[in-house]
Amino acid sequence: MNLSHAYLDRIIARLSQVAEVSYRRIFNGVGIYYRGVQFAIVINDHLYLRADEHSRPLYVQKGMAAFQPRAAVSVESSFFQLPNEILDQPSELKHWLRIAVEAALAGGFCDDETTLDTPIRHLQARA
Repeated sequence: MNLSHAYLDRIIARLSQVAEVSYRRIFNGVGIYYRGVQFAIVINDHLYLRADEHSRPLYVQKGMAAFQPRAAVSVESSFFQLPNEILDQPSELKHWLRIAVEAALAGGFCDDETTLDTPIRHLQARA
């Protein structure tokens, strides 16, 4: 799995325009957080937002591809790929971030950042 710094920088810059986000490395990618809630992952230079049983149909309806960790194994994914064009539409991006954060909160995907050994890089929204 591959992750370029240029792609990650672009994603963080775009997300930071609509929300205060932080990130840290996880497995073969990066976890994206809003106030300690992991709502997205970046893997293979693709941004995936978290879904739950209530929001999954919204992602499917929009034709967003589900993240599959291995091509040979088909599982019901909790993450869906955000189309790149949404990154350039702040109001649409904010809409999808809210959906992903709500799904993460409902699923209890919160970290206590003060107890983690891995540093989290905090970025404020950029002007």
